[in-house]
Formats: sequence, structure tokens, C-alpha cells
Amino acid sequence: MTITMVRIDGNVPWQCVRTQSGDWVAVCDPLRLTIQSDTFADLMEDISLTINDMFRDLLVSSELEKFLQDHGWQAVGSLPRDPENVRFDIPFFTAMMGSRDAQANLHQ
Repeated sequence: MTITMVRIDGNVPWQCVRTQSGDWVAVCDPLRLTIQSDTFADLMEDISLTINDMFRDLLVSSELEKFLQDHGWQAVGSLPRDPENVRFDIPFFTAMMGSRDAQANLHQ
């Protein structure tokens, strides 16, 4: 099985916080996504998988090009026509929310 890698020229910011229960939560305002995971390592993997799934869904629905343009991002090279075995590579970074009230600052 050959995987087609699609590189995206962009950057996706995530705000992260560890909850009182010990779980990790990350919020991405540009993508309007919130993710919760048991560990920080799981959170990083879940962010990557979620971004990939979202971009794949946009590719399947023929909305990816417009979505990228709307966010000021672009694919490096052409987008594949077949969404099977596609993997998206877009840099993301996390910033820890450091205040005691960080949970209250997370978008619901």
C-alpha cells in the first residue's frame, strides 16, 4: 500500500491544558476543534489524526482547496484526486494555558 503524502504550507495553533481530572484538552480556534485525551502523548497523536481525518473529509467533499484558501494555507504540489491512502502533513504547535482558570478559558 502506497501512501500519498500531501504537505500543507500553514501552521495550526492549539491551546492545551491539563484538567483537574488529569486529562488533557486542546482547543484549535482556526479549525473550531476541541480534543480530549488521557495523556499528553495521546493528545499529540489525536491532534495529528484529527487534522488528517478532517482534511481527508474536505478532500472527499471537494472543499479542501477553498478551505485552504480561506485560512491562507496552500498545498505544496497538487491535491490527489483519490482520497484513499492520503496522509496530510501540516505543522501544528501547542501552547500551554498556564493560568489557574485555564479550564474556564477553554471554548465550549
